[in-house]
Amino acid sequence: MLIASLSLVAFPFMTGFYSKDFILESAYGQYYFSGTVVYIIATIGAMFTTLYSVKVLYLTFLTNPNGPLINYKQAHEGDIFMSLPLMILAVFSIFFGFITKDMFIGLGSGFFSDNALFIHPSHEIMLDTEFGVPTLFKLLPLIFTISLSVIAIVLSEYLSTILIYFKLSRVGYNIFSFFNQRFLIELFYNRYITGIVLKLGGQTTKVIDKGSVEYLGPYGLEKGLLNISSNIAKLNTGVITSYALYILIGLIFYLLFNSYINNSIITLALLISLSLVLS
Repeated sequence: MLIASLSLVAFPFMTGFYSKDFILESAYGQYYFSGTVVYIIATIGAMFTTLYSVKVLYLTFLTNPNGPLINYKQAHEGDIFMSLPLMILAVFSIFFGFITKDMFIGLGSGFFSDNALFIHPSHEIMLDTEFGVPTLFKLLPLIFTISLSVIAIVLSEYLSTILIYFKLSRVGYNIFSFFNQRFLIELFYNRYITGIVLKLGGQTTKVIDKGSVEYLGPYGLEKGLLNISSNIAKLNTGVITSYALYILIGLIFYLLFNSYINNSIITLALLISLSLVLS
């Protein structure tokens, strides 16, 4: 745990140091305003990473247990199948960066000579990163890392009341809420994006799934059949002349259909005669 945290915070000569430190130096080594801004933001991010790692180590190993006692009665060391991968990772975290630094990011290294990672000549800043960045800016992340680690441990161990009063104050509460809510991104996302998407989904479900589909499907079909059956039932008036009219209308449609299918002139003549009789 200690080795992993030290490598994560880019402690000197650990594997994480050779990647994170080079990224910070190359950002400043561009000598552009954008590069300086990236350097500042990345340094602040490294500071928060350090605080997080120190917090994990402090709460895990340096303070009294705060959980239920039953959770600690069954605590034990892991077996070889759990310890062996961790030991391998620990060895790589300590030595891999130091051994392979020149191979990956060294000047004139031919490891990526097949253009697996092509870098345009005008974007090549390794020389500026190696020799042009002032020593102060190279050491600044390390200074912040060690300083914040010491300050965090001292405040948590000896001046914890200051942290409690600060957190309960209005300024401390606002700062805590700002970082606890991911820079208020979640508040904006949940209020303006998630709410709109949920409303849109509700309207879509109401109009399409429970609207058009059901109207054209089971409910619409049921309603249409009921209307048709009720209209047909109204035709049953009990008057003999009405039944004769229905039969005559059916016969006319049958003759029209038959004359259309067979092109029968006789059927058409019968139809005309029938129309004359009715008139």
